[in-house]
Amino acid sequence: MRWPKLRELKEAVVAVISPRFTTRFPAKPCQVPERYRGKPEFDEKECIGCGACVNVCPTQSLMMIDDLEANPPVRKIIQRYDSCIFCGNCQENCTTQKGIKLSDKWDLATLDRETTKEIHEHELQICEKCGAIVGVKKHLAWIYERLGPLAYTNPSLVIAQSENLTSQKKISELTQQAKQTQETKAEAVAGDFMKILCPSCKYELNIRL
Repeated sequence: MRWPKLRELKEAVVAVISPRFTTRFPAKPCQVPERYRGKPEFDEKECIGCGACVNVCPTQSLMMIDDLEANPPVRKIIQRYDSCIFCGNCQENCTTQKGIKLSDKWDLATLDRETTKEIHEHELQICEKCGAIVGVKKHLAWIYERLGPLAYTNPSLVIAQSENLTSQKKISELTQQAKQTQETKAEAVAGDFMKILCPSCKYELNIRL
């Protein structure tokens, strides 16, 4: 019984003369490790609104809504970091690898859960023939830049990259058109090749012409 007591006495003495182990938070900021997984944060310049992060979120702390009622129509990515488990799936599966990243922010406690809600909006591109959603304009421009000269095989990407994008007034008209049930579609004409079209309209155009 003598040796265990000496061992415990040694541990007590070491604890007394050793430097403080606990942090001084909140009196002093807490320094987290370099690879700490904290609050996910969007980079508005790098995010293209593709929704890849939403698709891989296991807790649905990221949600995506396409709002056609807005003028112009927008895609809303809603972030609720109160239900986030900081798994890092959003960062790992980001299309641009820079659109969303885990930060070192960890002190996220609050008494109002609504303050943990963030909304990020991206303007949508509407099909100029049927009014369907083609995608986010930034996403189309990003694809154009990635493809380089190959992008010229797709007129929709070339037009989307140019500054002469569909006007807001035209977008509103196309949005209203998309809401109406059309029994017959307008006949395809050669001029449609120089419009921003959804995959369905582009397929029909290539088949008919």
